[in-house]
Amino acid sequence: MGRKEAHKGVLVGMYVRPVARRAGIARRLVDAILAHARQHVEAIQLTVVSNNEAARRLYAGLGFVEYGIEKNALKDGGRYYDEVLMAKPLVTDANQGRT
Repeated sequence: MGRKEAHKGVLVGMYVRPVARRAGIARRLVDAILAHARQHVEAIQLTVVSNNEAARRLYAGLGFVEYGIEKNALKDGGRYYDEVLMAKPLVTDANQGRT
């Protein structure tokens, strides 16, 4: 990322093994990431495969907002997958726009 994008962080990937799911681990991981990120960036962005409803619910429940869809973002075995773009601001409006 360049200087003009240094205010944004990106959550690149997260995975919880099936045997450990539904125990709140994913929520705790994202909470820890957000706590760390608040000290360094103003917003966090991520993408999630559009048919991954559980992940979309998790991120929405943590305050991430969907702001777009990238059609055919991924291709695996000849099949395309759309990705939903999501973001969460980490600062209040009063703190944005500082130079």
